Amino acid sequence: MASYKHDHTHLTSPEPEKVIQFYTRVMGARYLKEQESGGRKLVDLDLGGIPIRISNGTGADDAWKGPRFGLHHLGLEVDDMDGAVADLKASGAEFVVEPFQPQPGIRAAFVTGPNNVLFEIVEKRES
Repeated sequence: MASYKHDHTHLTSPEPEKVIQFYTRVMGARYLKEQESGGRKLVDLDLGGIPIRISNGTGADDAWKGPRFGLHHLGLEVDDMDGAVADLKASGAEFVVEPFQPQPGIRAAFVTGPNNVLFEIVEKRES
């Protein structure tokens, strides 16, 4: 069975810079890093020990019928993507986006949990 740990909580907005400013200036979040994935700018913040990721969209936008903006999904890191996928499928979990590689060393997938909660599972490997 794959091992899971919290990776990030993803917030999406049509104006991500305003959201970033709110979390950093008003709530005191610490700016960690900026990266690009799938042509989108992702900004990672630390909000009192909670990893927050902010962007204008995600890799699930075309397939996910849930919320477009606001709290989008919880990101969980797995140590074995193939094992996690097999376990999740065996349990009847629905994959919104099958595993894909948004950048070297990263594999990701989107799956729904109970009550239509969206999770991104991420496997990070040295590239």
